Amino acid sequence: MNIFNILVPKQMLTYLNSNDTLDNAADFLIASGYTAVPVVDDAGIYVGIVSEGDFLRIVMDEGRHNLGKYKVSDIVRTDEEGAVLNTVTKSEVYEKILDRNFLSVVDDRRCFIGIITRKSVILELSK
Repeated sequence: MNIFNILVPKQMLTYLNSNDTLDNAADFLIASGYTAVPVVDDAGIYVGIVSEGDFLRIVMDEGRHNLGKYKVSDIVRTDEEGAVLNTVTKSEVYEKILDRNFLSVVDDRRCFIGIITRKSVILELSK
């Protein structure tokens, strides 16, 4: 399997910057309709993911009105298992995608290039 056949490139995705404030990031996530999104730094390096639950925990602790004091980097979860190199094998994709909705794809410099969704894998297998 050529992963580029099933890759959703970052230009077509919702993702956050680790320096975004949490109030802006929360609004962005809510508007996107996604429950989790990748996070990159200013250089485009993959940092991890944030989910609705990550935002909910800080809102419960700090209150919605205090989110402007924090950045995405304060709540991001490093997710080494959820990131794969663009040279990943199909068996590794199959194994890892079972436990998540998407895999973040990075190059050999850890620059974020897109995601592979569980749906795209299923559609590729059904061909």
